[in-house]
Amino acid sequence: MYKYRVSENHEIILREELSNRYDYSSRLIREIKRKGKIILNHKDCFLGDKIMVGDSIEIVMPHEAIDGVAVPGILNIVYEDDELLVVNKPSFCVTHPSKSHHFDTLTNYISDHWEKSGVSAKIRFINRLDRDTTGLVAIAKNKYVHHFIQKQMNEGKVQKIYYAFVHGQLPKESGVINAPIGQPYEDSIHRIVTNKGKPSITHYRVIEEYPKASLVELILETGRTHQIRVHLQHLGNPVIGDPLYTGNMEDSFGLSHQALHAKSLTLSLPMKKGLTFEAELNSELKDLRNNLRKYEKKKVIE
Repeated sequence: MYKYRVSENHEIILREELSNRYDYSSRLIREIKRKGKIILNHKDCFLGDKIMVGDSIEIVMPHEAIDGVAVPGILNIVYEDDELLVVNKPSFCVTHPSKSHHFDTLTNYISDHWEKSGVSAKIRFINRLDRDTTGLVAIAKNKYVHHFIQKQMNEGKVQKIYYAFVHGQLPKESGVINAPIGQPYEDSIHRIVTNKGKPSITHYRVIEEYPKASLVELILETGRTHQIRVHLQHLGNPVIGDPLYTGNMEDSFGLSHQALHAKSLTLSLPMKKGLTFEAELNSELKDLRNNLRKYEKKKVIE
């Protein structure tokens, strides 16, 4: 349930207050009115009712059932409240069921966790990661939160920070990769830098350098498919262990998956602003970092 108190500079009509002040979409407002409840001053109301300073508004979201098949599995929970679940996804785990993965996905494991926790909600992923990429994945627990965060993402107000171990050393300690990304042909899984592609911008900062590798922090300004992997390959510094963009001749340093990790996520919820979540590197990436530090001369970038 969401509770609001009408303050100064409010709208005149209830519907407009919910839309303009609290970012409820018109479609969601109608759905809540049909399937949930909108209560004004503890009474049933109409969306066209006038409101005054001091009025109370209560929103009861429609009831939803879990829409995934519950299967027990390891779920590394970073954060959870009534609105949001954030997990640290392991490698080789896909987000939702597919032809090749029916019962070993995040959707299955989340469904099992919510079923055991008494949560009734559809699973709405805010972001997705490639199968071999580790790190933060956020899941909204209702349609309002999902819409609220997606709007932030569209406005560039959600910050996602990635760590990548890459081959070689980058041309500068920090910089911006501004190179359009597209498909070489229709239905291709592979992506390339091409003038015919969509605008794509990645900010990078080198954290540590080694003779044969670097640890790089990356912030996405746009969100194209495989953007980090394509942009780093374009620089000549592909992600270590990347089977699609590294090539067969590159040393994977013993990794079983690509060395790309969604490290940090900053966003706001309707009632909680400026939340930052962080995910530790998995054991393989920690071992890689320790080995690089141990056996190769390290340069730490301040």
